[in-house]
Amino acid sequence: HLYVASANICLMTTFLAIAENSKLKFKSYSCEGTGKLEKVDGKYMISEIVLKPKIILEAVKDIERANRIIEKSERACLISNSIKTEVKLEPEITTQH
Repeated sequence: HLYVASANICLMTTFLAIAENSKLKFKSYSCEGTGKLEKVDGKYMISEIVLKPKIILEAVKDIERANRIIEKSERACLISNSIKTEVKLEPEITTQH
């Protein structure tokens, strides 16, 4: 749980920093993360982490930019770059209805 949480929190803090620098206006950010535990070469390891960030924006015009920012955040995440586990990103970006 802590392993997946560290990747999840790193994505969030990286996103918040990049979004602030980019002046992206959003209402909320939340993210669910899951890890896939497998036995590889006789040893257990978490082989995959799936992060599903949900971002609610203020304006429809920012959806594509928010997608670029969350993808950039995943590429810049210190934890994701430091582990051999594959990290998959499945963002959901919408506006408030």
